[in-house]
Amino acid sequence: MSDAAIVLFAYNRPAALRRTIRSLHVALETLAATSPSDARAPLVIAIDGPRSDAGSQQTAAEVERISRTELPSAEVRVQQRNRGLPAHLIQTLDEVFSRKGISRVICVEDDVELAPTALTALLAASRMTSSPGHVIGASPTHRDGSLEHQALLVSAEAHRASRALLSDYIERFHLDGAEREGAYGARDHQGIAAWSAQVAKGFNVSAPQGTSQDRIRELAWRSAGIPLIGLPVRLVTHHGLWGQHNTPWYALRTGQLWQRLDRRPWAEIQQVIRETLAP
Repeated sequence: MSDAAIVLFAYNRPAALRRTIRSLHVALETLAATSPSDARAPLVIAIDGPRSDAGSQQTAAEVERISRTELPSAEVRVQQRNRGLPAHLIQTLDEVFSRKGISRVICVEDDVELAPTALTALLAASRMTSSPGHVIGASPTHRDGSLEHQALLVSAEAHRASRALLSDYIERFHLDGAEREGAYGARDHQGIAAWSAQVAKGFNVSAPQGTSQDRIRELAWRSAGIPLIGLPVRLVTHHGLWGQHNTPWYALRTGQLWQRLDRRPWAEIQQVIRETLAP
C-alpha cells in the first residue's frame, strides 16, 4: 500500500484540464511499471467551485464532467462556491493528510503537462531525502531558491509547518471566497507584502517576492527549516499563460515559453536524481 496520494487541483480551464489529464494518465502508467504499490495511491480531483455568474457555473459543470469521465477511478471533490486556491488547497490537504497512512501528497495543477516519469521521480526523490519534512518540485529551483508549484510533493510535516501561516494569511486578508467572491484575485498586495516582510524579518529569512499562497507557504517552510528541493531535471511544463499570476509576457520573461520536458527513460532520470540527491 502506498503512503502517498495524488491530488489534481482544478478550477475553470476545461481544455487545459484535458491536456493535464492526458499526461497524468501516462505518468500513472509509468508509476505502475516502476512502483506497483504507488500505482494504488489514492487519486483525488479537487475542483474549486464556480462564481455566481452563469458562465462560470457552466464551465464548472464541464470541468466536473471531464474529471469524472476521463479519470473515472478518481475521487472527485467539488466546492459549492469559489473559495480561491489558498482556502481550497488547505481544506483539501487537511482532509487528505487525515487519511490513515498518507504521509506525502503530490499536488498537480490543471494547466500543466507532466513528463511520463514525473510522479515516479517525485516519490523516489522524496524517499531519498533524509529530512521527514520536505517539499520537492518537479523542476529545478529558481535562482532565488523558490519552487514552481505546478507539480509539487509535500510531506505531512511540511504541510503542518505551513498550515498556521497560510491560515493566518487567509483570515487576516479575507481571502476565502466563501466570505467574499473573488477575494483571492482582489487581494491587498501592498498589505500582504508588508505583513510577510515582517514575518520574514522575525525568522531572519528572505521576504517573499510575491503575495500568492505559493510564496506564503514557502515563507512558512523556510521559517520552519523545511528543505525546498527542485528536481535536477524538468518533468513539468506550465501552459497557463492567462490567469492571476501568468501572462504571455510573464512566460516570456521567466522562460516558461521555452520549457521542454525531459522525456528520457526512467533509468536515466533515476541516475541523475541519485547523483544529485542521494546522501
